Amino acid sequence: MANKDDIDWLFVLPDDLIGGGAQQVLFTIINHFIKQGKTCTVIFTVRKKHHGWESLESKCNIVYLDYNSVYKGYFGAFKYIKRLSKTHRIKHAISSQALINGLLGFLKKVKVLKHTKLVLRESTSIFLRFSGFKLKLYKTAYKMGYRYADVIICQTELMKQQLLEALPWLSKENKVVVIPNPVNLDEIAFKANQNTDFNIDNFIVAAGRLIPEKGFDILIDAFHLLDDKSLKLVILGNGSDEEQQKLIDQIDALDLQDRVILYGYTNNVYPIFQKAKLCVVSSRIEGFPNVLLQMMSQNNNVVSSLCAGEIANIKGIETCETHNSEALKDAMKKGLANTTDNKTLYFKDYIKSRSIDNFVEAMLNQIN
Repeated sequence: MANKDDIDWLFVLPDDLIGGGAQQVLFTIINHFIKQGKTCTVIFTVRKKHHGWESLESKCNIVYLDYNSVYKGYFGAFKYIKRLSKTHRIKHAISSQALINGLLGFLKKVKVLKHTKLVLRESTSIFLRFSGFKLKLYKTAYKMGYRYADVIICQTELMKQQLLEALPWLSKENKVVVIPNPVNLDEIAFKANQNTDFNIDNFIVAAGRLIPEKGFDILIDAFHLLDDKSLKLVILGNGSDEEQQKLIDQIDALDLQDRVILYGYTNNVYPIFQKAKLCVVSSRIEGFPNVLLQMMSQNNNVVSSLCAGEIANIKGIETCETHNSEALKDAMKKGLANTTDNKTLYFKDYIKSRSIDNFVEAMLNQIN
């Protein structure tokens, strides 16, 4: 029998939308391992749709499965990884999406990934975010594969608590740990100094996919309530036509067409965050908003809803309850009035503690 080639790390993602927080974290981890000389394979369960991964194409093996639907691609990934395991020795596998996590665990259960160290990341608070059929689907994934993981990583203590309360049988496995999301300090420093063609002034900025969980409708209402009518609101990110149209209709209804800008996707948010009068996270619910760390790296004035555990403990940011445009407006007013150098006093050390080096070291310690 021919010797198998080694794959040090296999990454499986639902799609190539790098703007998503879970994908961004995996992108950071992949870059780290590539720089360490590890062989990496990245599998997307659907065809190529977005840009951003081109920088890795010459450095690792990137595979797009020939499906339009993530759900069809889910079953396609099962077949592809099974074939891959016959020609390659997969040392580690990692995913950040619950359905794929369940799939990888099941593949380990049926011996396809028998000798693979399996790392599963929780990317959101599933039991708060979903209900009905979707929640049943995720619960099935948990039962199907989570007990076969070598480590299950939660982003915050609150996320770990929610997971163990919903799935008490996981407590016996003693595999669930908290490792805060990483940031790539070198990438931040590099991108922050790049030129950009962004030419808007006197603005507040928010960023993320145009989905209800991000609370951009709440943010637009809060922005409308601010006294300073000279400010603009810039929202970075793409979404479905339906969700974008809802925001456009809201903007029109509030007569904010000249002041609220749905800017779309940009591959470098850092100079824009740096230039803003205020950076805002308005989410209803998050695992932990990675964009908050990006904002803190560039701006003294940062506001966030309490959409995830740990946010209340971050010094220097203005916080408010979720689902409340009036409370968000008040926090934004305080943020705009701030004159404290929060980056130097608080943000720099906090972000440094979340370096990719620290994350990987903690992850490998748990695996080993």
